[in-house]
Amino acid sequence: MIYNQTAEAVELYMFSVNEEPIYRQIQAAAENLNKKVKKGTYNSDKAIDLFYHIATNASNLYNRFFGYSFTVADRFTVATDMRNTYEADYQEEV
Repeated sequence: MIYNQTAEAVELYMFSVNEEPIYRQIQAAAENLNKKVKKGTYNSDKAIDLFYHIATNASNLYNRFFGYSFTVADRFTVATDMRNTYEADYQEEV
């Protein structure tokens, strides 16, 4: 996949972090990843896969609300941004 920051990717990211059911999924994923970091089994690439599923859920919800579906590249970009945000937040906690 190719990371490509577009207006659509930004829209999906903002929708994801502001829509309560999706935000709960992000929080649950972060808690799960925290456990993996503490055990020493954290894998950054697998974290993107986890966040990609959340971005896909967000895209599906956005489509139900507004009738627009995001591309695979947009969802991958959002997943990468979510992973980067998670890693930055985790570093701040430590």
